[in-house]
Amino acid sequence: MKNQLDKLFDKYWEGETSPEEEKILRDLLLQSEGYEAEKDFFLGLEEIAAIKENDLTLEKPIRKFSFSRWLSIAALFLVFLVAGVTIRQNLQKQAEEEAYEKVMNAFALINENMQKGTGSLELMQDFRHLNAPQEIFEIKETK
Repeated sequence: MKNQLDKLFDKYWEGETSPEEEKILRDLLLQSEGYEAEKDFFLGLEEIAAIKENDLTLEKPIRKFSFSRWLSIAALFLVFLVAGVTIRQNLQKQAEEEAYEKVMNAFALINENMQKGTGSLELMQDFRHLNAPQEIFEIKETK
């Protein structure tokens, strides 16, 4: 019996036993003395096999999102929204001010150059009297 038990154990650990041989192995193991570790192993397997599938399911904890939790999330969203709108408006206002300043600098440059040009024309006004005889006598130049 011990020899047969050892042969069945060798086949079992190699994974070569049939279900009938495994049943014979369990029966011989329960009848024989010794082999305490193997007995515990097979008894553990039987206990695991006896556990129903329903016993293995774990209950999921119920998570509650209370009203105050949703309210805090909504408040946080609102704070970010207001901050974003405010920052965007400030950036747009700065861009408008910079554009206005550039336009005013361009107008100042145009005004400065116009003043220079007008100053040159005033000098030419002093030489207008040189054309007076031609205008008086309506002299036409011949070329």
